[in-house]
Amino acid sequence: MIQDAEKRRIALLVDAENIQPSLMREVLPHVFKLGRPIIQLSYGDFTNPAAKPWVEFLRQNVIEARQVTPSQAGKNAADIALVVDAMRFLLTGKCDALCIVSSDRDFIALTSFCRAEGFDAYGFGTEKTDQKYRQTCAKFFEVKAEAEQVVTAAVPQPPQAKAIVSVPTNATGPNWPAILQEIGRLAGKEGWVSLQTLGCTLGKRGIGASEHGGSNWGQVFSRCDGFEVAKDNTGRRSIRIFGAAKAA
Repeated sequence: MIQDAEKRRIALLVDAENIQPSLMREVLPHVFKLGRPIIQLSYGDFTNPAAKPWVEFLRQNVIEARQVTPSQAGKNAADIALVVDAMRFLLTGKCDALCIVSSDRDFIALTSFCRAEGFDAYGFGTEKTDQKYRQTCAKFFEVKAEAEQVVTAAVPQPPQAKAIVSVPTNATGPNWPAILQEIGRLAGKEGWVSLQTLGCTLGKRGIGASEHGGSNWGQVFSRCDGFEVAKDNTGRRSIRIFGAAKAA
């Protein structure tokens, strides 16, 4: 471990499918105090409409986009790519320490490895970050959730649409308050949420599509009033709340 921050080479690795870009304004000052970020990468599927806020952010900043196209919806492809790169950077001597920007506890194995092998892995996440993940980091920096709320609090609605304020009347399953909460948290500026990202997030909370009326989340939201489902030219789907009644 190099103690001199001016000489310490940092790899800044961002889980763009877990963190909103608005939080980076709080993250970056801490990173520059820890060392020199010679590697700056953001991981995600940036072809997805839900990633538009990140695309705009990356166009104006030096952080490089690392496009990760999942082979199957619901898989943590971005997380895996981040971990593989982190291990490669450390073990080949390309950096001296990691700064991992994510609230996802799936990185516990990585931070635990770093601690055991004498590498510093600094974590950055919101208040919901798992306690064990915090403890395995060399130091954990909590970034305030207010920055996320600026992006997610007001979901733009189509003209004459009424926003969902309660569970859809034709919804089945026990966890709709939690589902709506995650949609509001993950939504981009235009209200879109990647079904891949939403499915991964809900899965980590033990919430599955099968108990809510469908074999996958696309079926669930297509059958419920108050949601708009869109598909890009690669077949990846996103949803947003629009509140207008659908035909059954």
